Amino acid sequence: MLFSNKVAVVTGGSQGIGRAIAVRLAELGATVIITYHKSSENAEKTIKYINEKYNTNSKSIQLDIRNYEDVQESINQVINDYNTIDVLVNNAAISAERALAINSLDNWNDILSTNIMGTVNCIKAVSLHMLMKKTGSITNISSIAGLKGIPKLSSYSASKAGIIGLTKSLSKEFASYNVRVNAVAPGYVSDTRMFNQIEEKDLAVYKKQIDLNRFGNPEEIARAVSFICSDDASYITGQTLVVDGGLSN
Repeated sequence: MLFSNKVAVVTGGSQGIGRAIAVRLAELGATVIITYHKSSENAEKTIKYINEKYNTNSKSIQLDIRNYEDVQESINQVINDYNTIDVLVNNAAISAERALAINSLDNWNDILSTNIMGTVNCIKAVSLHMLMKKTGSITNISSIAGLKGIPKLSSYSASKAGIIGLTKSLSKEFASYNVRVNAVAPGYVSDTRMFNQIEEKDLAVYKKQIDLNRFGNPEEIARAVSFICSDDASYITGQTLVVDGGLSN
């Protein structure tokens, strides 16, 4: 299998797209460590499902990715327990639909510190291990919001555009060490917390803009992520794989 004997860390892996990614990587042979911030019950259910279905030694870790010291401690513990981290998927993120004029700077700080600095913290904590091993794959979950912009999501759009810039820069920085850095940018994906907050009338408008005339599902994003993380994508780095049904065409 593609990820036999490999260890993958998936942040925000307790539900939605993160859960689907964790399950997909386990299906393909990986031992998966998911992080969660508050959803302990969902995290436990996800790990129980993975371990029972795929006979792995996967586990969950409670983690606030905004705190670098905690991130570093957790990453070091994973390496001590499993001897390696081969794959990092930075999925954890937050959003808020608010017009700029009424959106507080505190909310902006929350979103940027989680979505940008949280991703930086996780990459920084795992990068030395991967660079010294001269192998590894890092995938950052961006969004079509970072490519085309979405009204009332300026803070989220800015953070996801930043993820793309970070991906391009670090891919060049890490390439000589055989560590690949890519991004995946999902479109509108059903069965996710963010999707469920969108009003039906707005969903009807968005659906008409999608070439495939339907919304995606978390498993479709997970399949794209598992490909870009795998050795099947060994000659791909610095790229943003858009998975949006043609919305951004």
